[in-house]
Amino acid sequence: MDKYVKAALTVIAAALVAIALQNVITPAQAVGNGCGFNMYNPCYVKIAP
Repeated sequence: MDKYVKAALTVIAAALVAIALQNVITPAQAVGNGCGFNMYNPCYVKIAP
C-alpha cells in the first residue's frame, strides 16, 4: 500500500470514529415545536399525497 492510500484510509477511519462519538457526546433528541411532551399535547402527522 502506498502512502496516499494509507492516508486516505486513515482520514476515513477518523471520520467514522468522529461520527460514532458524536451520538455518545450529544445524544439526538427530537424537537416537535412544543408537541408530544405529554399525552395531552400530541403531535399530529399529516401525510400529503
